[in-house]
Amino acid sequence: MFHPVSISFRFLLAASLLTLSGCASVGVGNVFSKGDGQKKLPARIYVQEFKSPHDSFRVDREGNNLTTFIAVEKLALAHAIVDQLNKYVAPAEVLVEGKVPPRGNFWLVTGIYDRVNQGSRALRTIVGFGAGGTKLETRVQVFSVTGKKPSQFLSLLTSGGSGIAPGAWAAFTPAGAFSVPGAVANAGGASLGGLSIDRKRTAREIAATISEYCFQHGLIPERKMRRPKRLGELPAVQRPDFIVPKSGL
Repeated sequence: MFHPVSISFRFLLAASLLTLSGCASVGVGNVFSKGDGQKKLPARIYVQEFKSPHDSFRVDREGNNLTTFIAVEKLALAHAIVDQLNKYVAPAEVLVEGKVPPRGNFWLVTGIYDRVNQGSRALRTIVGFGAGGTKLETRVQVFSVTGKKPSQFLSLLTSGGSGIAPGAWAAFTPAGAFSVPGAVANAGGASLGGLSIDRKRTAREIAATISEYCFQHGLIPERKMRRPKRLGELPAVQRPDFIVPKSGL
């Protein structure tokens, strides 16, 4: 017969391991393609900085500080998408805001921020399990610019965030299942989440969706293809693309 303390220990240990393994997640949904499909890879993919309505950003900044924050964020996301496209699809570069992409065998990636929630690092570190979690949601469109006007052939949305891992408090239970070192480990794991890692995961899933589209239309081999994580589904088994979180947001 199991002792209640033993049951509590095993349950909390399992819960902590599961939540730590899924401390940040971004997925894609509403993936739609139009037309008969692109016939060849583009010579270059241009990524425009996403449109960024101020009321979509729930962060601890106002006025000029908010404007600067948004400018830095949307440029960072554009560069992150470019990095992923360069690795898994085709040569890519950021298109300077206001500049028109050249006409030819090129693609254009545009989008809009629907929701950016900075959350609270303190709550993620101390409480965790979603308290103080971040949220980043975007809508994305991909165009071909071979004709006189850009022609959209792919669209998707992304949604996700971080902060699901247990905070420091989970190490202190009535059963004494964990200890001070456990609290430190939990706090460290929970604090790693933030908009910077959400941004990189968002960029990865956008590029993975484009990569999968290219494979489905015979433009790249399966060995090069990345599969996106669909919202509500487990991620596909594939070679991991490691993301190292940075301090800050």
